[in-house]
Amino acid sequence: MASLDLLVKQHVAPLMKAAGFRRSGRTFRLIAANGDQAILGFSRHYVDPNACVFEVGYDIVPAPYWEWIDRHAASDDRRGPVASSMAAMVSGRAVPPPHAAHAPGSDDSYFRAHWALREDNSLTCGEALAAVLRDEVVPQMVYLLDRFRLLEECRHPALPVMRLVPLARVEILLRLDAAPSREIESLLADVVPVDPYDTFIDWVRQRVAARDDAVGHNDGVIS
Repeated sequence: MASLDLLVKQHVAPLMKAAGFRRSGRTFRLIAANGDQAILGFSRHYVDPNACVFEVGYDIVPAPYWEWIDRHAASDDRRGPVASSMAAMVSGRAVPPPHAAHAPGSDDSYFRAHWALREDNSLTCGEALAAVLRDEVVPQMVYLLDRFRLLEECRHPALPVMRLVPLARVEILLRLDAAPSREIESLLADVVPVDPYDTFIDWVRQRVAARDDAVGHNDGVIS
C-alpha cells in the first residue's frame, strides 16, 4: 500500500516549509509573533483494505484561547497547542477533488473530506493535495492567523471553516490583549456559563488585571 508518510514528505513538506510552517511528523504549524498558531494535521482512517484513507484538517488557535484551555497546567508542564479541534477556535479541512477522494459521490461532508491514497494514484493524489493546500488551505490559514480577520470571519462567516467557540467568548479572547478593561467587562455580560463550574468570566478578569498591572492600560482595540 502507498505510504502516507512518503506522500507527506514528497508533496506536502516542501510546500509547507516554503510557506513558513514548522514540521513535526505529520503536523505543520505556523506561529505568529503574538503566539497565535495555525496547525495542519493528518488523520488516518483504517476503513479500506485497498487504500490509505486520510483526512487533512487545520486549526486556528489564538494564544489567549490556548492559555484558557491550558490554564490548569503547571508552569513547568505547559505545552504548545496540539493538532486537535478540541483546542481550536476555528477548524477547516482540505477537501479532495473527485479523483483523489475516497467517497467522491457522497453527500455527507464528513466522508467527502476523506482522501484515498493507493498504489496506482500516489502521484496524482499527492499532486492534488499539494494543489489544494497551495491554492486554498494555506492561504486560508495565513489569513485567519490575523486576529482582526479571524474575528470578522467569526462574526460574518464567509470561508468553509467551522467556529468551535461561542461568539461572545471569541469577541473577548481575540480582544483580550488590546481592548480596555471597561470594554472587556462590557463584553462579559454576553457570556453564558456552560455549567455552574465555568470559571471563564473570573479567569478573564484576572487575566485583564494582570495585563494592566504588567504593562499599564492600553486603549488599543480590535473593533
